[in-house]
Amino acid sequence: MKNLAIIGIGYWGKNIIREMSKFARISYAYSKGNPSNKEWLCVNYPKIKWTNNLDSILIDPTVDAVIVCSPIQTHFSITLNALKNGKHVFVEKPLSPNSKKSKKLLDLAQQKNLNLFVGHIFLFNQVLKKIKELTKNDTIQKIYFDWRKLGTFDNDICQNLLTHDLSIVFELLGKPLNVKIIQNHGIITRLDIISVDLKFSKNKFCNIYINRISNYKKKTVTILTKKNLFLWDDDVLHKFNKKKNEFQEIYNSNETSLYLECKEFISNISKKSITNDSSLLAIEINKIIEKIERIRK
Repeated sequence: MKNLAIIGIGYWGKNIIREMSKFARISYAYSKGNPSNKEWLCVNYPKIKWTNNLDSILIDPTVDAVIVCSPIQTHFSITLNALKNGKHVFVEKPLSPNSKKSKKLLDLAQQKNLNLFVGHIFLFNQVLKKIKELTKNDTIQKIYFDWRKLGTFDNDICQNLLTHDLSIVFELLGKPLNVKIIQNHGIITRLDIISVDLKFSKNKFCNIYINRISNYKKKTVTILTKKNLFLWDDDVLHKFNKKKNEFQEIYNSNETSLYLECKEFISNISKKSITNDSSLLAIEINKIIEKIERIRK
């Protein structure tokens, strides 16, 4: 069984511990902020040793891999140090703040034959898998993303939220040829509402709209194909019935995305042949966000 350490035990770190413990042994948990997180760990996972000394984890030869759930601005430095110390890394998106730094991490991982796994969790949603099955012989023409929520103002909206939708875009449509900003408004921070158009070859199109000052929470993906219209709403997939003029549920996921993602990571680091496809995707997403930032300036 693989031996892991987790860096960061906030809201998402706790979720990772819960799911990853099903596949591997977690020996250490690192945090230095909220003392209630340490208390939570002691009560719920007393066998996991808490520490505020990151170096002690990275130099421990018994630790096979590190899971990075720390604040976004720390992802690059922690991942770099973990790779230098010969650890496989599961890092929550984004991999780093820009494509140059992400490429540096990927090059190091490949040099050391280590798995650098980036947590694009929506790629493990079973609804996405179902959409790919249904559109294998029914070409996707347009996709519309609509995400409304309140909060996460401490993080850049593109690095924190747009990365999710872009990962789905790459999975369904590939790499966009052109990026155009339709809306970008700062209300509480420099950017809280953004809408971008993405164009692809063969007349394929996508619009992503994100609003994090909404008074309600809702995330939908509307997919227009040559023959059908689908609506992805949370973990449910709907198909438009033209005769009844309504959307009808056709699929409901019965496994959590995080469970499947953790399972995939453990499978990856257990193989002799290392693949870093999620890192390559992270770099491509970096490049799209960099384009958006250049346009905004």
